[in-house]
Amino acid sequence: MGSKGKPEWRFYLSCDVDLQVKVRVCSLYGCLPGVRRKHDLQEAAQPTAAFAVAQLVAGGEVLGLEAKTTYAETMLEGCNWSEWLTFCVKYRDLPPDAYLCLSLYELCEGRAMALVGCSSMPLFSKKGRLKTGQQRLQVWEGAALDPSQPQLLLGKPSLSQRSQVGHLEHLVKLYSRGDVPRCDWLDMLAFKEVQRMRSAELQEGVQQQGPWGPGSGSDIIRIHDPEVGWENPAELKAAKLARSVTRGVIDRELKPNSEERRRIAAVLRLPPNKPLQAEAKALLWRFRFSLVSEKRALTKFLKCVDWSDAQEAQQAFELMQQWAPIEVADALELLSPDFKNDEVRAHAVATLQAKEDDELLYYLLQLVQALRFEAFDDSRLARFLVARAAANPAFAIFLHWYLFTEWEDPEFGGRASAVHSGLVNALAGAGRVGEAVWLAIRRQTDMMSQLAYISKELKMSRFKATRATERMREMVAESGPCSELAALRVPLPLQPSTLLEGLLPQDCTCFKSAQLPIKLVFKAAQQPIDWTSPAPLAGSVHAATAAAAAAAATPLAAAGGNWPDAAAAAASGTQLGSQAAAAAGGEASPLSGSEQQQQQQQQRPAAGRCVVIYKKGDDLRQDQFVLQMISLMDNLLKRENLDLRLTPYTVLPTGSDDGLVQFVPSAPLSRILAEHRTIHKFLAQTQADPQGPFGLKAEALETFVRSCAGYCVMTYILGVGDRHLDNLMLAPDGRLFHIDFGYILGNDPKPFPPPMKLCREMIEAMGGQDSSYYVQFRMFSCEAYNILRKSADLILSLFHLMAGASIEAIRNNPENAMLKLQEKLRLDFDDEQAIEQMQALINESATALMPQIVETTHRWAQYWR
Repeated sequence: MGSKGKPEWRFYLSCDVDLQVKVRVCSLYGCLPGVRRKHDLQEAAQPTAAFAVAQLVAGGEVLGLEAKTTYAETMLEGCNWSEWLTFCVKYRDLPPDAYLCLSLYELCEGRAMALVGCSSMPLFSKKGRLKTGQQRLQVWEGAALDPSQPQLLLGKPSLSQRSQVGHLEHLVKLYSRGDVPRCDWLDMLAFKEVQRMRSAELQEGVQQQGPWGPGSGSDIIRIHDPEVGWENPAELKAAKLARSVTRGVIDRELKPNSEERRRIAAVLRLPPNKPLQAEAKALLWRFRFSLVSEKRALTKFLKCVDWSDAQEAQQAFELMQQWAPIEVADALELLSPDFKNDEVRAHAVATLQAKEDDELLYYLLQLVQALRFEAFDDSRLARFLVARAAANPAFAIFLHWYLFTEWEDPEFGGRASAVHSGLVNALAGAGRVGEAVWLAIRRQTDMMSQLAYISKELKMSRFKATRATERMREMVAESGPCSELAALRVPLPLQPSTLLEGLLPQDCTCFKSAQLPIKLVFKAAQQPIDWTSPAPLAGSVHAATAAAAAAAATPLAAAGGNWPDAAAAAASGTQLGSQAAAAAGGEASPLSGSEQQQQQQQQRPAAGRCVVIYKKGDDLRQDQFVLQMISLMDNLLKRENLDLRLTPYTVLPTGSDDGLVQFVPSAPLSRILAEHRTIHKFLAQTQADPQGPFGLKAEALETFVRSCAGYCVMTYILGVGDRHLDNLMLAPDGRLFHIDFGYILGNDPKPFPPPMKLCREMIEAMGGQDSSYYVQFRMFSCEAYNILRKSADLILSLFHLMAGASIEAIRNNPENAMLKLQEKLRLDFDDEQAIEQMQALINESATALMPQIVETTHRWAQYWR
């Protein structure tokens, strides 16, 4: 009750209810066809049974799996289950047009199972409230469920079409909800009378051989109403009048009161993917002029505009130009699929133009994906990206590979190739630097083709890792078919400022894995590439390299005209590798491979080494996206002066099934614990200090604690699954980091995964749960969690832009992916509640028993593999 004795109602949003949908199927009132037939023919009674099948339907599709009741014995008046059915779908995932559909089946001895009929009911009322309490549904005899039209089998007629008992049941529902005054002595009499009338109506239905309403279901005439689901024209007209352009003069002077300001603030706090209700749209439109100084309000205001109305759209354009400058997160949201208008997207591009290239590189992956949602190929976003690439070599190289990996996409490939063609033309017109960048791209393409050729050859040979390493070294040796790799001068695709000066064959190895990843060791120049120098990539190169590069250049230059052929030639590696192998014996260079290397070493100071991993056979785009998000989160934390010593190594897909991975010297925790028993003994090899904590350098132990906290929080937010000691790596300086991100957003092949990977050995390395280092770990985790929650709009916008990308966890159901991420960020919590949430998650992860059982099973599986 409220303070003045009035009822006080509290409502929850269904999207915030993290519970599975449950329905209780109580009883069937009426005589089933099999029982009715035997009754009419006065046959001997034989056992009959019935069961119900429940399904959730929305948007023409069935949500999740169906649920079935047990078999119930049927009688003349019906049957009884009183059974709860639980669906795999949660309330938070229910769309507003969700229906509950029930199908009734009967089993008779000597007869096949038969469908009796179906019935449906919307789960939400017209006011958007989830229906609760008892519901009496009419079953349409002989009707089968059509998921595309569940409204044709509604089990409840309108109130005007119900019988007297139906009206009474409606009043009983209002009574149970508190809308009808209570009178105890009169209520008891009324309920008895309702029960009597219900029994009388049931008996009458049995006598008429029709328990399914007035007459048989076959007598009902079904009429399809094409206007079902349309908006009320009267409401639309009222909204148009409220938004009339002539009201602009009046609206300019309107100021929200305290209650309206509170409601506006609540709307502005909604996540980017949350659709606005009609009431919220009307509120923002009414006070649009008073919101121009609130930069966060622009994206929400633009969602209120009816873009089909020319006058309203023009007014929105004019107001948008007067709005306070927006942040990058808002600009990225305006490039999402929710905004189709060209002027709105141009406004987002104008915001991005003010940002430096270093910042834009954090979002370049999403900006390329945003090209999917443009109206045409030569969009302002495409021209902006190409212009930035023409002025920045690193930007150009990354843009090339991001576009190149999308060429095989049937929906986006044509546009990606068209934008790439614009990039090629822009580099051609950028003078000497542009020509050098295009030469670098061609050489990188040639190098990746050679590596793909080597990987394919090794897999076809079916060699083990040791023999595959020997064969690989033979192929890149002086007399091998890919000897040009030993003298190839090319920028490292993972870091274009680093110049590779040839492969070191004897240091390269193959890993023990089904895909045979190759560890590549290159010589690297000590100084970054100076792209303004006359010949930044100058050096002796084999004739084979030049020939292969020219072959690679042809399809790339003609990308806009014949992009599938270009993708096949450059990505497969087979054809290009054969061309390079055939040209390996050319005589254009007067020096052999070894003599060329000696001459280069004499001309330059001793170069460093660069180690990368080449993988063929796996799609690395999901790993690339996760690591990009980890790198971005690391940058957000550092802006708040929180350095958690993370290791966001770089992954660059160069095709749909191959790419490069930065190599970080480290070892998996499984091997460390097998060889050294504890993490302390492993770190003591390089970080020993008799005066330090646990005999280690204090800095190394702090690095371990900080990195554990950072990755626990980030893998929890991103929902990274399949965590075990083989994909947790530890570097000699104490940095712990994760690899292998095949499962994200809560997907996990193992049962009952913990919120985060926090094993007993990690806690012991911190000194146990009572140590000061474990307290620091919890403190760092809570602080990082709250910092990242403040940037939730940016994180959500980046995920939203990946809706069409080739990442299965997002592409299959982008809306569900956003809801999962939103749930992890808990935007409804304040900082104190978020700290309590994170502390509880840490406790749950530290004490979970199932991960220990799964880890043991995983170790045995690896042993016997």
